Amino acid sequence: MNVPPRKLGLVLLVFLTAVSFTVVASALHLKRFGLAVEGLEHGAVLKAAAVREVSVTAEDPRGLDKVDVFVDDEPVPTRRDGDRLRLDGFELVEGMHTLRARVRDASMLWLDAEIEHSFTIDDTAPSLTIDRTEVADPRTSITVRGTTDEAVLVRVGQNSARLLGGTFEVTVPSAATVFVEARDAAGNATGQHVTVPVVCPAMRVAHLDPGEWTSPHSRRAVFAMARKDEIDTVVLDVKDETGQIPYLSNVVLAGQINAVSDRYDPRAAVDQLHRAGLRAVARVVPFRDPLFAKAAWHAGLRSHVAHNGALVFTDSSHPEVRGYVVALAREAASLGFDDVLLDHGGDELPASFLAEAREGVRAAGARLGVVATQGIADASADVDFVVQPFG
Repeated sequence: MNVPPRKLGLVLLVFLTAVSFTVVASALHLKRFGLAVEGLEHGAVLKAAAVREVSVTAEDPRGLDKVDVFVDDEPVPTRRDGDRLRLDGFELVEGMHTLRARVRDASMLWLDAEIEHSFTIDDTAPSLTIDRTEVADPRTSITVRGTTDEAVLVRVGQNSARLLGGTFEVTVPSAATVFVEARDAAGNATGQHVTVPVVCPAMRVAHLDPGEWTSPHSRRAVFAMARKDEIDTVVLDVKDETGQIPYLSNVVLAGQINAVSDRYDPRAAVDQLHRAGLRAVARVVPFRDPLFAKAAWHAGLRSHVAHNGALVFTDSSHPEVRGYVVALAREAASLGFDDVLLDHGGDELPASFLAEAREGVRAAGARLGVVATQGIADASADVDFVVQPFG
């Protein structure tokens, strides 16, 4: 049936009006309130303390006065902090939570007038168990293994471990001590310093001073003892009780105090001993050092000297004094000596110094030992081996 022209025009007018209204309404719907939550991603795992950094923002900060915030459907207090709302004065327990921010009495024409994030609070550090590890040769790498729960990252020193089903392992350069840390998604961490023991064989030792080593007669006698299986190790001096260093050391301080002489070549000596199937051990007397003590005293460095009425001992607590001994010990290891032996003559050797010296020596590929005397009660936890005094 045909529609009369006037009626048709009315229908068309109503249709155009409806379309016009829809277009206007759609345009209004495109107006954004722009609520956003900063410092909290949906599905995040974080510590309770991190919630203090969470804030609510809007495209027009003036609208924040109309915003309510709820956690687990309970209203929480907020405070204005510039162009954002901070959550204020409440604590969350561990577990899953929901944060919702919404505009009070928001028109249906607003977009982003409500936002919701689910998150988990986790303040419990992951467990960490490390398997016992030991090495036979300090110049080889080591594999550290263990177990953890809830961790997403395990680091051993600067190396990330392979983590699978709560177990981890990583191979790192050999060191006296490694730091193992397990960290979970929230940033909780459990860390542990682990001392890596090194297997050290029993020693049958002959000690030669530089003059004896350079004497063909003395060397022949030592090698004859080795062939008879009477000895398996030769100890050579790197720094003796006078402070003398009988080889061309590259340690700067040794040259500055005129402690260096050219009495033997330690690298050649080590090579000769190894060819004969013998172990080579560097003897270092740490703090009985008249050369260093007198040089420091006359240079006005009185804190370098142990005040015992004579300029014989250096101060084992002074960082530069310790650094000097460690530098010589480490140099000895780099020259190829299998071990470095601290022969302290009964003087006190602080545990902290022993730990520092062992780190330096092991980093250069050797073991650290001490001579057992009354001056050191129990160094077994701080060094790789302890030997009895020798003549």
